[in-house]
Amino acid sequence: MSRNYRAVLFDLDGTLTPVESVWRHIHERLGLWEREALKHQQAFDRADISYEEFCARDAAHWKGMAESDLRAITDAIPYRPGVHECVGILKEQGLVVGVISTGLTLLIERVMHELDLEYAIANRLVARAGILTGEVKVNVEHGRKGEAVDLFCGQFGVDYREVITVGDSDGDISMFEHSGFSVAFNPASEKTARAATVVGRGDSLLSIINLLPMDATLPQ
Repeated sequence: MSRNYRAVLFDLDGTLTPVESVWRHIHERLGLWEREALKHQQAFDRADISYEEFCARDAAHWKGMAESDLRAITDAIPYRPGVHECVGILKEQGLVVGVISTGLTLLIERVMHELDLEYAIANRLVARAGILTGEVKVNVEHGRKGEAVDLFCGQFGVDYREVITVGDSDGDISMFEHSGFSVAFNPASEKTARAATVVGRGDSLLSIINLLPMDATLPQ
């Protein structure tokens, strides 16, 4: 890897996994999406409510449930093909690899452990004695992932220009803007595609490797 880059930070939902939103995925598995939670998404999309209010309304649906029941749902979410191999290549190049997500720590804690990542930040559902309180601690706001990149840079002593970011949606654009090189992977919109340094498409995350400013490339 060029010495200009020291870290790669990934989005999680839709990038490392095929599930675009872990929040929605849980609601769908519990039969709450169409009946209840969709209206919160629509209210947020219309800018009728803030992101914190949106998260609070979503989390309130799970009040009184066992945290382990939701964890069982997120534990079943698969990785996108090539994730383990891609992360392995990046780590072999000496890069710090992390994840920034507006999703949930329920999923990101598992991903951090299984992929042996050095940094991860997401939103946390509050639980007491294993039971969800219906509250949520918002650590990463939609459209403000760039602030999480800044937190990472401060923690690891890295200049933002030494960071590569990878994401798939408009919510990742601020992350792109706070890094030296960015990849829109299967971008959800033209806006996302235009905001990134390069665009990558494919089923496997390995397809991004040859797009990165790296010394090593995959064999053709």
